[in-house]
Amino acid sequence: MEHRKTPARKALTLPGWIIVLSALVCVGAASYYVILVVDGSTTTASVKPTITPVATVPTAPAPAPTRQTSPPPSGKIPLPPVARDILVGVYNNTGTAGLARSAAAKAQSAGWTVSGVGNWRGVISETTVYYPTGFEQQAQTLARDLGVGRVRPLVSPMRSDRLSLILSGPQ
Repeated sequence: MEHRKTPARKALTLPGWIIVLSALVCVGAASYYVILVVDGSTTTASVKPTITPVATVPTAPAPAPTRQTSPPPSGKIPLPPVARDILVGVYNNTGTAGLARSAAAKAQSAGWTVSGVGNWRGVISETTVYYPTGFEQQAQTLARDLGVGRVRPLVSPMRSDRLSLILSGPQ
């Protein structure tokens, strides 16, 4: 049985140089192409092979996450604020003395401008906020501020330049 000869040292060196040289050629060729990603699309561009530090392109900061608010426990969606910029007249339709004055004070503490207090002659079945055309939102806000459950358009002889709060029934 014959032993094979061990290849000479020079024979092993040549294939090693070929591998190294091939690797350098591949790296050099690859340095000619850069893949750019802009807005999710990929573009290939040719560039000169230079060694330079890579600069980062500043981007706009990501928007802050918005906080989802859940509706109040009552299930009602809160309404945007309504200007309390209309006058309010407060009228007592009960036999309780001073009721209109105390309701007027409560309205003023909620930010309303009270134009006057007095007594109402007539039959109003329950406490109501009456409003002129175009002021229903303000009337709803006044009713919420004072805990009044009834809001209606004004009737004659009510003034058309203000909300009218008429206090009736048990308070």
